[in-house]
Amino acid sequence: MTGNDSEMIKEMIDLFLLQLKEMRKEFGILIDAENWTELSRSAHKVKSSALVMGAESMVNEMKELELLAKEVKNTEKYSEYIARFNTMADMVEVELNAYLTSVK
Repeated sequence: MTGNDSEMIKEMIDLFLLQLKEMRKEFGILIDAENWTELSRSAHKVKSSALVMGAESMVNEMKELELLAKEVKNTEKYSEYIARFNTMADMVEVELNAYLTSVK
């Protein structure tokens, strides 16, 4: 996909890190507003980006959340999915920032 273009890889990582930061805020807002349609869409967006970045655990969690929110099932568990997302995002950020530091 990137043809091993290091600048393109860095740009993709930077964009993903920015998306994670934005999603942390957005997920909280959507949960508070009980906006399940947008929660489903946001989970789908993160899932797609996480797939490209190889964050498979995050992909699986976001796929489950996307489907549950789309069908408005088990709404009481959505906060648990977001908490796990935040934990995974912390780990992914550390790994990706370490990579970015090593290639500078």
